[in-house]
Amino acid sequence: MSAADPTTVVHAYGLVHRPRALPDHGIAGAGIRTVGFHDLDVVVSDLAAESFGEAAWAEHGEDTRWVTPIASTHHEVLQDLVDHGDVLPLQLPGIYPSDEALVAALDSSRSRLERAWQLLRGRVEWSLQVFPISAPRESEAPAPRSGREYLERRRSQQDARNEQRGRRERLLANTHEALAREAVASVVRAPLDSAVTGREEPMLLNSAYLVPREKERRFLRVAEEHHNQLVVDAGMRVEVSGPWPPYSFVGAGERRDDDLTGTAP
Repeated sequence: MSAADPTTVVHAYGLVHRPRALPDHGIAGAGIRTVGFHDLDVVVSDLAAESFGEAAWAEHGEDTRWVTPIASTHHEVLQDLVDHGDVLPLQLPGIYPSDEALVAALDSSRSRLERAWQLLRGRVEWSLQVFPISAPRESEAPAPRSGREYLERRRSQQDARNEQRGRRERLLANTHEALAREAVASVVRAPLDSAVTGREEPMLLNSAYLVPREKERRFLRVAEEHHNQLVVDAGMRVEVSGPWPPYSFVGAGERRDDDLTGTAP
């Protein structure tokens, strides 16, 4: 597809450089092809405008039941691409009336995209989450013999909880800093709540790291070392997943080279 066709739209997944292979299919089983964009290629699918065009997004874009399968397949395509080479993910909804409109839109952000590509090439995203293994147990003690003893015990228990919380925070900070040193960029995000994780225990750390492919083994080794320490010393476990398309770092190219470690809003 090149000229605008009112019955179809072009859906853009991401930018790549001379892909060795493309996924078999994309959203709604559509085929996948590429559109040239200077030295890069945009991976796209041609979709039915009635089902996936601007009007469809305006009507259904807030409906998670409609968006979820689209987002899931969008991710699957990007994951397939990153498994075979570098990719700069593009956000949803990435729909355009034609190839020319797509290229024109990307051209308007060309300098930003080029900076992002320079940062992301040869690198992938690894995610880290930390959970408590079990809730801390309160030591059993006989009933207080007086109101004063009761207040002193409560104060002592609160001090112990504060000390434990402070120790956990120091260990988590040490873990993040150690992994950030193995990465080009890193970000700490707000912990996900139990409704999202499906777990009773609270998430204590939710972070992501942009790791050069040649340093992945070292990064994972450092993560395992800190996992072992946290299990023994603080009853916490480290869960690492990846490599992912570098979603968290597409905009990192806009930041200063000395300020690529930060906290997500």
